[in-house]
Amino acid sequence: MNIVDKMLEFRDTRKPEVFSHIDSENLIIIVTEILSWLKLERKREMWIEQGRKTSLKPLELNMTYPWCRDLANILQDDNDLAEIFCIDGKYVSFRDSVTTSYMHEARLLAYEKYNPQMIIG
Repeated sequence: MNIVDKMLEFRDTRKPEVFSHIDSENLIIIVTEILSWLKLERKREMWIEQGRKTSLKPLELNMTYPWCRDLANILQDDNDLAEIFCIDGKYVSFRDSVTTSYMHEARLLAYEKYNPQMIIG
């Protein structure tokens, strides 16, 4: 199971056992932010394929937000998210050990399956 499928399952069910080794009040925010970043990265991949001048970018964190601090702590532990993602300075990216095909698949799954409802108000 790709990490994106796991994040989508957690987002839809909010069952804590989906990420059993992660304890964070901000986990839904963390999952939403990572899915949004992966979806945008897929768009960037498509723009690159079209010849547009852009590049893939890591997810930038602002440590004044509690969810960013929680994510930094989560990625230092032994868990499913930490197997795939790492923090370098104030940026989240894929671990060096993650294959290019896995990264592409994660971005594609997020792009295809993560479609949050638009809030109008």
